Amino acid sequence: MENRFENASDEVKELVENVIDNSFRELRNAKILVLFDCKKRISKGKMVMGRMQKTNDLLRHLTLDNTMDEDGYDYILYLDKMIITNIQEEDQIRIIRHELQHAEVDYDSNKPYKLRDHEISDFYDEIEFNSDDARWGVRIASIGHDMYEQEADRD
Repeated sequence: MENRFENASDEVKELVENVIDNSFRELRNAKILVLFDCKKRISKGKMVMGRMQKTNDLLRHLTLDNTMDEDGYDYILYLDKMIITNIQEEDQIRIIRHELQHAEVDYDSNKPYKLRDHEISDFYDEIEFNSDDARWGVRIASIGHDMYEQEADRD
């Protein structure tokens, strides 16, 4: 049986780190596990290209060995493998930036890492960042649907 998830490639992990360094400095100390989702995922009729999850106590415990400290990971960033490995870096960054927008840091809390929902159907910061391609999500989702259809045709 094929696993649904696998560790992201070093190249994608490095890209995530670069996006954090350039745009999300508050996340520099957050421990983020980056995984590929190897199966097509649809939610509310839309293709899921990425997803950000805050870890709970169980996930933190299960990831202790991976982080080399007593806390485990703070977040898990899931990226659709089919899509993220077959699009240009600019579009990879769009997906990663969007998902990292869901991470929120509250340094006054004893559990500083939180999740936030969309402000609108996107994030205000992302509208400006993606002003050159406002419908990037629809475009990439369409590419993803096509790739999954081609894969199904080969099987």
